[in-house]
Amino acid sequence: MSSGLRLGLLLASLGVFVVIILSVVRRRLNIRYSIVWLLWALLSLIMAVFPETFYSLSHLLGIQMPVNTVFLIMTALLYALTFYVYIMISKHNEEIIKLTYEVASLKKELEELKKKNER
Repeated sequence: MSSGLRLGLLLASLGVFVVIILSVVRRRLNIRYSIVWLLWALLSLIMAVFPETFYSLSHLLGIQMPVNTVFLIMTALLYALTFYVYIMISKHNEEIIKLTYEVASLKKELEELKKKNER
């Protein structure tokens, strides 16, 4: 890997770290969701500092090119993130249904109280 590419990758991964940490501090990004992005930046940082790691990992896994190993790892991370997001969506959907029933129940009670007060 050329030194220019390594420097560019190093600066980009450090930039991603800074942006993610600032987003968490400013409460624009939940810390749970930031973990995947921090892993991405960490993987990029490791690749920039120790590119031979991916060559060794590729050889160990029987993958011809290190870039394919990076794609494999990133695809696995994206699948994990997608699965986690679907779990969160399902939980939020259940909470919305429960809250809808609760609001309907409170509305009914309020209407009954109004009818009693009108009498």
